[in-house]
Parts: sequence; structure tokens; C-alpha cells
Amino acid sequence: MKTKSPPKNNKTNFKRSESVWAKEVFSNGQQSLQSIIGSSPIPAFIIGKDHLIIYWNKALEELSGIKAKEVVGTGQQWRAFYKTARPCMADLLVDKYHKKIPQWYPGKFIKSKLIKGAYEATDFFPELGKRGKWLRFTAAVIRSSKGSVIGAVETLEDITDAKRAEESLLKAQEELEIKVKERTHKLTKANKALKETTDHLSLILEFLPIVSYTCNADENFTITFVSNRVKEITGYAPSRFTDNSYFWQEHIHPEDRDNVLKKLRSATKRGTYKFEYRFQTEGGSYRWISDHRRLIKPSSRSRSYMVGAWQDITEDKKIRQEGEIRLQQMIQSHKLKALGEVVTGVAHEINNPVSFIANNITLLEEMWNTIEPILASDGASHPDWSNKGIGYVEFCTNMKEVIGEFKIASQRIKRVIAGLKEFARTDETLEKKPVKIEEVIQGVMIIVGAQVRKTVSHMDIYIDSNLPPIQGHFQKIEQVIANLLINAHQSITPERKGRIIITARSIERLKAILIEIEDNGIGMEKEVLDHIFEPFFTTRRDMEGTGLGLSISYGLIKEHHGIIGVLSRPRIGSKFTIYLPLDAKTPINIRPAILCCDSDASYLNEIKMSFADVIDWHCSAEETCEDIIAYLEMHPEVDIFISEVNLPSINGWELTKKIKERFPLLPVILYSSDSSSLKQEGKVSVKSDYFLKKPFSISQLQNIIREKGRQIL
Repeated sequence: MKTKSPPKNNKTNFKRSESVWAKEVFSNGQQSLQSIIGSSPIPAFIIGKDHLIIYWNKALEELSGIKAKEVVGTGQQWRAFYKTARPCMADLLVDKYHKKIPQWYPGKFIKSKLIKGAYEATDFFPELGKRGKWLRFTAAVIRSSKGSVIGAVETLEDITDAKRAEESLLKAQEELEIKVKERTHKLTKANKALKETTDHLSLILEFLPIVSYTCNADENFTITFVSNRVKEITGYAPSRFTDNSYFWQEHIHPEDRDNVLKKLRSATKRGTYKFEYRFQTEGGSYRWISDHRRLIKPSSRSRSYMVGAWQDITEDKKIRQEGEIRLQQMIQSHKLKALGEVVTGVAHEINNPVSFIANNITLLEEMWNTIEPILASDGASHPDWSNKGIGYVEFCTNMKEVIGEFKIASQRIKRVIAGLKEFARTDETLEKKPVKIEEVIQGVMIIVGAQVRKTVSHMDIYIDSNLPPIQGHFQKIEQVIANLLINAHQSITPERKGRIIITARSIERLKAILIEIEDNGIGMEKEVLDHIFEPFFTTRRDMEGTGLGLSISYGLIKEHHGIIGVLSRPRIGSKFTIYLPLDAKTPINIRPAILCCDSDASYLNEIKMSFADVIDWHCSAEETCEDIIAYLEMHPEVDIFISEVNLPSINGWELTKKIKERFPLLPVILYSSDSSSLKQEGKVSVKSDYFLKKPFSISQLQNIIREKGRQIL
């Protein structure tokens, strides 16, 4: 076989070089490398350890315009990128000239973060294409199975379009910066003028007694801005309104909320609206707010919104209400005065014939005492007794009974007349005098006792002996008690066995006299209780009720520096409580409370931490049911009782029975971790209002208490 001449273009040793390289590279199943690179859309070439091109893929042919057959087997990989011969990145890696990379690619290279020992670089190649190209290229060595370097691969990415876009963007950015600087200068001047105007307006707004705000005209009327003055009125920071879309709605009084939202939706059609509602402050109380807002419809496509102002009108409301109350009290006073004159006149007119009757009854009794012995001696056996259908003895007995009933009736009429005169009497001076509560109650019973007993089958009056007198006005306290007693009587339906209990006792710890009027009438719902002392509020409008009785009573007790409260349960009854201080200079500080009994101190502490008005009773083995009953007697402000069933020396069911017997209106909530303890097992016939299985959530207990309602004080 003849030896062929060496090939041109430095391909003399290609066959040998290619054979050796291929043998090493494509051994052990690596023949797929050629197929992968060949079909890759990424331009790439491979060189051997001798720097001769082993592979030049199709993508690189298209990028460089140089066919593979022109360069494979040569060391002319530089032709695709440079005018003169120089090493490519792959050449430097094959020779392990890593330190020379900064020399050939100054400031253009980085170590690859993806491939160990590989390098990446970005450079502009003016010889590529008509206008040159920007390329990002990566080079990595190829190692044999033994780890020795046998070649290198270099991939290239055409980033010309991205670079030119970047350059255009930079140019545009520079132009924009110039324009922005010019515009900024103008805006700075405008903003300065605007700030001066804004500061001026803000100063005015801060000193006005209103809260300015803006809100969306959407379903939630989300607050988008509110002035700082809102904190002075509500206690909440402005951010509380803007951060929560429902915050404003949720703090409107539940009774006002639906009506307010309904009017607001109407305002989105009409443009303006003004309305009033109650808003809950951070402290939990409610303030009356006047809300005046206007719908703004921008001419552009932007969404409509509302601007408005809130004004705290709580004090105005109080002044108006107090004015109405004073007016009605004046009217009532004139009515009472006129009624007093009429009653005095009628009493005088009645008193004359009653006095005549009373005197003649005495004369009649004397005459009968004279005639009776004569009849006994001379007429007892007269035959006409049998003809008249009545016996002598029966006649004498009836005559004595009639005379006795005449005497009782005339005395009762005298007492009623005296009571009417006393009720009609007006205090001649504003100076307060010592008033004995037992005498006030006795006077009330003379006036309205007969009326009340028509529907009440049981009326019990418990008055502590030696009650100290209070400083006040007899007639005004009498008016309050009479009004409460009539209300109690009217709340009892005819088919019900009516019961009214009047109690008067001294509460030493409060330095006050306590008067309680309790009935078993129809009771009141929570919605009624919330308005019970408001002027003109009545549930008897169809019976010509004015709604002034309780509001006037409230005012009269306030005049005595006292407190009037009410606890009511629908279909069970109501109890009105009056606290009158023994010394007007010592105010009564009292509020509704929850009494919680348990032997578990940690559980008591958890409940106390969740309720501000909880009185915790840590039960010991020495305590009895009577101790708790006595405590409730001296703490009438307790309106909820909560207890563990299994106390050390007390059975929860026995305790509940005794509480319900003495305080039928007091809600009782029992709880236990033992389910069987929540069943009565037939030992005690009594009902607890609620049962809770431990552990229970505080929110569950809060919901129960909210549902039962609290005492109004």
C-alpha cells in the first residue's frame, strides 16, 4: 500500500490526532457527546490537547460563516473571532494558562458559577457579521476517565441584540435623566408652593372641630385617608381606619349600622348625604357622630370616591336630651302641681262626708250598744223574728259586723286621703332633709298598694330594721318607687301568679341604702334594656305611654347622687335596683360584675385576664353555699355567676339551686372537665342557664355572656 502525501492546511497529523483523541473521549459510552453538540442550537467547538479542532458544530458555522470542513483538524479556531492568530479561551484552559486569562480578556471574564474550572467572558467581535457581534462564551476542559486534560470545549451565545438594546436603553435613560432633572426642578418649585398651601390647609383642619376623610365609593366604603384629629375623638390612630377595610363599619353601633349603610348606598346615587350614628371608641364607649359626605365623580376614567367630615356631637346630643328632660320634668311638675290642687280639693270634699260618716258610726255604735240589751230582754222572743226570716242572734251578730266594717272602711278612706294629700304635696324648699326609706315605702303602698294587688297574688316587703336615714326629698323618692312598683305590676299578665318583692337594706361597704323591686313579669329583651332610661322610649305606646317615667326616675335618683339599675330576663322577670348614698359627698362607684368560683387558681386567672369585671373566688374546703349566697347579698352588682361543678366542699348543683331560689334572675353558668358532672342525676331539681365542657374557649364564654345580657347600671 502506498503512503499518501500529507494533506494541506496543517492537516498532516489530523488522522492520528483525531484517532487518539476520539479513542479517549468517546470510550466508555461517551460517543453521544458528538451527537449532543452537533444537534445543539448553541454555537460550540471542541479542541484537543494539541489545540487542533476536533468538532465545529452547525450553529457555529452559521454564526461565523466558516464551514467545519475548513477548520476541523487545524488550530485556526481564532479565525471566527479575530483578524490575527491568538489564543481563544479554550486554548488557555488546555495549556492551563489560567493566569493569562486576565491578559487576553481584561475586565471581561469571570469564573463560572455552574461548572468547576470553567470561565465565562463577554466581548465584542467586530469581524463577525457586517457590524460585529457581542458574544458571551464559556470554556471548560474535558478530562479523561483518569482525570487528565485531553481537550476543551467552548460554547458561544450571540447577545448582540440584547447589548444593543441595553445601549439604546442607556442612551434613552441618559436623555430621560436630563428631562427628569428639568422636570424635577419645575416640580420642586411647584411642590414647595403646594407644601406651603397644604401646610396652611392642614393647620386649619387640625384646629377645626371635625375629622376630614376620603373613602372609596364601593360596597365597603373603604377609608383611604383620615385626619389625625380622629385619634382625639375615637382614641384610634388614623392607620386603624385605612389598614382595615371593615374597621369603620365594624365600630358603628349594631343598631345603626344597617341604616347607615343603606343611606350611604343612596348617597352614591344622590351625591350628598348627612346622617348621625353612634361609633365605638377605643375605650368601648359610644360617641355620637355627625357624618356629612359628598360623592366625587372625576371627569377622567378614574373611580368615583367620597370626601366627608365627621363631627363629635355627643355633648350636643346630651344637651338636647337634657333640655327635653328638663322641659318634660317642668311639664310633669306643673301637671303634678295641678293634680295636687285637684287632689287636695277632692280630698277636702271627700273628707267632709267621710268625717260625718266616721262620727255617725261612733254614734251608731253607741246607740246599738244601748238598744242591744233592751232587745235582749224584751224582744228576743218576739214572734216576728221568725216571720222576717232572720233570728235575733244572727241579727245582732250582723249588726256588729256591719258597724265594725264601717269603722274599718272609714279609717281606710282617711288613710288614702292622707296619702293622696302627701303625694300631691310639693317640696316647699330645695333643701334636702333626712328621709326614712321605710316611711317612703309605707307611703307608696298606701297610694298604689290596692292597684298593685289586683294582679299580684304575692307581695313581700323586707325592710331591715334601723335603716339609717338619707338626705333627700321624700316626695321625689316616693315618686320613683311608686313608678317602679306600677311598672312591675303592669308587667305581670293576668294569667300569671304575680309576685313582687320589695327589699330595703343597708350595704355597709358602699355606704348606701339599697332598694330592690323585683317581679316575675314578662321581663325585657336586651334591645329594650339598652334604651330603658332614654326619654320617650316606651313599649306601651299603644297604651298612651309617654316613655318619661323611667327617664324622670333616673334623673331624680341622680339628683340624690344615687344610681338606678335594672336586671331583666325575658319571660322570667325584672329587678330594679336603687343605690342611695348615706353621704352625698361620697359617690357610689359600682359597675356590673361577674363572680367566678373555682378551686383551680390558674383557670380563675385565665378567666380574669379575659374579662375586666371578673371577681375571682378561689374556693377552699372550709367554704359553704351560704358563704357565696351571703356574698351575693352584699354585692348586688354581680349579674353573672360562673362556677366549676366540683368544688372542694360544695356541689355545683346544690349551689345553683340555692342561688336560683334567692336570685331567680341571676344567670348561672356551670362548667366541668367531667361530662358526667354536668348531669344532675336526679338529685337536684334545678336548671343551670348554660353548661360548658372544659377546656372551653374564652370566645365561647364571651358569646354566652353577650347573649344573656348584662345588668344596666
